[in-house]
Amino acid sequence: MTRTEVGPFGVIGEDETDCAAIRVLIKRMVGEKTRVERRYGNGCAEIYRKASAWMHELAKAGCTHVIVLHDLDRDPRNGQLKDERALRTRLEALAVPRGIARLVCIPIEELEAWFWSDPHVLQQIARRPVDASLNPHTIPKPKEKLMALSRSAAGAARYSTADNKDLAKTLDLALCAARCPAFRSLARFIGASL
Repeated sequence: MTRTEVGPFGVIGEDETDCAAIRVLIKRMVGEKTRVERRYGNGCAEIYRKASAWMHELAKAGCTHVIVLHDLDRDPRNGQLKDERALRTRLEALAVPRGIARLVCIPIEELEAWFWSDPHVLQQIARRPVDASLNPHTIPKPKEKLMALSRSAAGAARYSTADNKDLAKTLDLALCAARCPAFRSLARFIGASL
């Protein structure tokens, strides 16, 4: 994989597990020595409140590129996906410091959908062969479905979001980019050639 020179990178996310997974993916695509700074809250509300301040912190830390990662959640009242365009508009309206290139990355429905693109990652979770999805971003509740896929005979789930950074180490990047639009935009933004 080759890339144009960009970075160091900043990642702003809803929680530590998402940021840790993105950090692994960036390092795989750009190079292990690439510096990736992270800022995360405890859910999406903190992104709106703190993202502009965090981007300024990341700029002071030397980051030239910032990824704002936000899941496209479902409306709890009706179970429908929220409006991606409205979410993107809201996130793109956040103040960005001069000299920072910013990507608003919105996995549909959540970052865990990306793992559904790769049969080897699914086999790692299920401990048996599992068909991958050609359109992982259409899977409702992908995180919960990964947990269900990992249930042992005793009913305990082996998968948790803490496993995301390890799964990111083995994810087929080219396959994920081909099947997941949000991942493809991330790869383009960081200059990866998949």
